[in-house]
Amino acid sequence: MYRISMLATIEITQPASFRDVIGRWPTTRAFARDAGCSPTLVRQWRHRDSIPAQYWPRIVEGAARRDIVLVDLKLLAQLAARRRAPAAEVRT
Repeated sequence: MYRISMLATIEITQPASFRDVIGRWPTTRAFARDAGCSPTLVRQWRHRDSIPAQYWPRIVEGAARRDIVLVDLKLLAQLAARRRAPAAEVRT
């Protein structure tokens, strides 16, 4: 009997959108539980590609508990800034 061991290289990339952040959780319900809201509200956020800042601390805490990497307050602020930037450019 032979044992074959294969090591897979997995590249973990930083989420590029709020949709990507939500997608890091195993289910919408799990994300909602960590954020402290309903799964319906999470689906609305995913559709809008936006998460209100008041939920960010609980999301970051939930990510840490679940060992979900690269989800922190700095990332969430950067994603929010990217969403606001095009709107600001249009007004100028």
